[in-house]
This record gives sequence, structure tokens and C-alpha cells, in this order.
Amino acid sequence: MASGGDPPPSSFQKKTWADVAATAQKGSAMSPLVDGPVRSKLKAGTSEFIRLDRDAVSRASLRFQTSLYGKFFGKAPPFDQIKEILSSKWSDLGAVQISDLPNGYLLIRCENQDTMHLLMFEGPWAVNGIVLQLASWQPFFEPAFTKLSTATIWIQLHNLPIELWDGESLETISGLFGRLLKIDDFTLSLSRSKYARICVEIDLAKPLKQGFWIGDDEHRVFVVVLYERLPTFCYKCGIRSWVQQLQPLKLKEPGTSLSALR
Repeated sequence: MASGGDPPPSSFQKKTWADVAATAQKGSAMSPLVDGPVRSKLKAGTSEFIRLDRDAVSRASLRFQTSLYGKFFGKAPPFDQIKEILSSKWSDLGAVQISDLPNGYLLIRCENQDTMHLLMFEGPWAVNGIVLQLASWQPFFEPAFTKLSTATIWIQLHNLPIELWDGESLETISGLFGRLLKIDDFTLSLSRSKYARICVEIDLAKPLKQGFWIGDDEHRVFVVVLYERLPTFCYKCGIRSWVQQLQPLKLKEPGTSLSALR
């Protein structure tokens, strides 16, 4: 029987902060921020939940109602360069604050709705030729785990009969591509009538349509579709899973050259 003296050695050894930091650095690949299975296991084993009341959610949403998310097609330039170039390009549109988020996303806070709409619809914008995709702010967005799945694109509808250049018809047509965001003012007023122009939010996982038929029981017209200022797009396959490898296709049609990128 032991009497006095030091306690028997324990199999558990306390770790210092240095030990924890060193272990974390070595095992960064197993971080729940990087490793999907590790994250899934962590989520499945966690039951703690903080429930926010409606007022708290409303207050948080109010702060960001004039904000946008941004992400580049392909590898993004350094953040300091992004901030400097975009701030210069947007200086005449209103006060804008740009901050970086995980996974290459940007948070862009605008001073008012007008500035936000100008950024959304006067683009697309680019830094060093790399196109920036913008999306409206949404609550409970998870940039660390969210892939770029949609894009806001201006579409030209060539050979669309002029009698169909109205809001209701164009909204119906836009459903073929995605969610209608805006109809060009010149299109609605018939001020410029070479082609109709609509801004649509498209699903990047789906093939881009190159044309479609429209008409009634007696008439059929084929409409050619051109996508303005896409960074990389193959008209042979119609797929844009190509962003990281393919070179940009410079279109000859007016308004579609990448040189027109802002």
C-alpha cells in the first residue's frame, strides 16, 4: 500500500496550447472546414441548437439588405488588388465597402438600393480579365461550404419577333433559361431593335441553350441566343463546367466581346 509521496503516474498527459496548435497545424487536412466526412460526423454528433427569435433575424437582415455576395469565375486575384480595382471602378456609383469571406467569396456592402442595383445590372465586372459574379445577399448564407451555382447573365435574343418584345412575353421566354431579373429598357421601349435583351439568373450546372423555336400552330420562328461577356463558354457543348481550364471565347457579335468587360 502506498503511503504519501507522489501520486502514481497518469496515462493522461495535459497538452499545452503549443501542443494543440502544432497538432492542429499537422492535421489541418482533417479540419471540419476542409474535410467533408469529418464535418458530417461532427454535425451528426452535435445536438446543441441556438434558436433566434424573429426580431433578431430581422435586425440582422436589415443590416445587409443593400449587400451583395461576389465570387470570381476561376482563381481570384489577391484581395488587396481586388479591393483597389473594384473600389476605383465603382467610385462613381456610390459608397461601397468590400470585405473578404471564406472560400473566395466577397461581401459587398452598398450605401443604398440604387448603388446595389447598378452593381448588379451594369456589369459584368472583372479584375485582370477574371469575371466577378454577383448575387443578392441572403440570410444564413454559408460561404465556407457553398459552391458558385448560379450566374447573372445578360442574354441577347436574336430574330425574336418584335411583337413579342413586351414584359409578359419576355418573362415567359426567360423561364427557358432561369429566373428573370431585368428587361433592358431599350428593349421594352423599342428604342433599339436589333435584338431583345434580358438579364437572367441561370443555373451553372445546366447546359446553356443556343437557341429555341417560338410560335403558334401556324408559325414557327427560330431565335438565336447569345450570352454577353461570358468568361469561358463552349458553344459546341453548351456547358460551363469549363471555367478553370478553357480559354475565353471572344464573340464577334456586338456587345459580346470580352474586351467590353468593365
